[in-house]
Amino acid sequence: MHSVFRKNGPTHAIVEPSGGDTKTIYTIEPENIKTMLHTNFSDYHRSRNMPNALDPVMGRGVFTSNGKAWAHSRSLVKAQFSTQRVRNVAKIEPYVQNVFKEVGNIGEDGWTEPLEVLLTFNRFTLDSATEFMFGTSAESHRVAMREKEVFIAKKKKRGVWTKYQLVMTDFGTAFDIALDYVALRLKLGRLWFLADGFWFRIACHKVKSYADNYIREAVTHAGEAAKRAQKKEKGAAARDVDPEVADLDDRRYGLISELVGSYPDKVALRNQVMQLLVAGRDTTAATLTWSFILLEAHPTESNRLQSNIIEHFGTESNPIRPLTFENLKSCAYLQWVISEVVRLYPTGPLNARKASINTVLPVGGGVDGKSPVAVKAGTTVAYNTYLLHRREELWGEGSWDFKPERWDGRKTGWEYIPFHGGPQTCLGREFAFSNPREVANGYFPHVNSIILEQHAMTEMAYVLSRMLQRYDGISSSTRTTNFENGIRTILVPKHTVLFQFHSRNEKAHSEDIE
Repeated sequence: MHSVFRKNGPTHAIVEPSGGDTKTIYTIEPENIKTMLHTNFSDYHRSRNMPNALDPVMGRGVFTSNGKAWAHSRSLVKAQFSTQRVRNVAKIEPYVQNVFKEVGNIGEDGWTEPLEVLLTFNRFTLDSATEFMFGTSAESHRVAMREKEVFIAKKKKRGVWTKYQLVMTDFGTAFDIALDYVALRLKLGRLWFLADGFWFRIACHKVKSYADNYIREAVTHAGEAAKRAQKKEKGAAARDVDPEVADLDDRRYGLISELVGSYPDKVALRNQVMQLLVAGRDTTAATLTWSFILLEAHPTESNRLQSNIIEHFGTESNPIRPLTFENLKSCAYLQWVISEVVRLYPTGPLNARKASINTVLPVGGGVDGKSPVAVKAGTTVAYNTYLLHRREELWGEGSWDFKPERWDGRKTGWEYIPFHGGPQTCLGREFAFSNPREVANGYFPHVNSIILEQHAMTEMAYVLSRMLQRYDGISSSTRTTNFENGIRTILVPKHTVLFQFHSRNEKAHSEDIE
């Protein structure tokens, strides 16, 4: 794709050979992207193939709607995002401890055994995201050993029944299967319906049942809370209120407790919850994986980040200050690293909109590429975030290199859009850690990142800090293939990524894990 833009310019079109009509316009011009997402936002809409592809998993909601339906969904969800809930990083720690358990014991040489980090971070983010959404974790880390059993059973040709049992009893397994099918359905575009089958439908059923269970509990609690409020207004005696019910905290039900009142239709509520849950899962896991890939390949930057984290927070055994939202934000080099990782590896490398009416892009036409471009209604305009973030004209020499220091004092505009922009900008932008912004939902296989970036980016800062407090060395046996890009529902490494970590305190950590 890079060579195509170099040959045809930062804005070019694909034309139908038969009719001569423009099929798709590709652009990496900031002004064109600003026009689509902000200035002339109402002239464009999301692809209508996407809602059909996603419907079995998450129905219709803030990610899959257009026009008034999208505006209504977004206004309801935006109103419920709590700064306090997002900034409560203490809830992340139990899931970091699970990561440490999966990293495993320390050998005599101080190194752990090789670990497939993307799978570990996927489990971490799913458990954390379900806690955030439902108030209760899916505890997917507990099925890691059972997944190994399934693999062994498959080799013995006894895997079908075991896989069925695992899907029906484990939310994490069902969630993974459902998203694998979603990725394929999105890649197929108008042929999305070809990616279907028994396992997809079983997985969707499990995922929806899981969400429905917690929604029912939250609805019941909301009803009890309303009764308590009525009794209080009428001056009811304290003895008339069930003390166990009175002590219930809305926060134990996660974000759904705040959405219940806005959605009388529980199916609609489930749809919104599932779309938010998908947003909070793969994004952080993929970006954490890319972070360690980059740090392992750049020891100078890795050592500087470790020094900064130890200087700000101390080691795990000798902490200086707690890892709060505010303290994480004040660690400048940590902020730069996260921003640089997201610049180089935005989770959604290619996004698009379709023109709803005949309209115009401000640049890309004429011999010099500086004249306006006419866009006919129905034309797809695709913008490549991956290449936009690597344009030398916008980022200077070494734009393809990992250089966290480029963020020292840098102010960004539409050349950096991992939070999207315009009316569909990330709802959590004001809460996000150090403005490391995730790309928004769009045309390519990317449905995971508009709403929960403030939560996801805080998670990433916290996990990086905790990992580097405990481990002082990173090594990867898959270094030669780590940088090959692949696509799931987001941008991920194409091949298995294996890491080993060197402990700062070998004996203590080995005893802790045991």
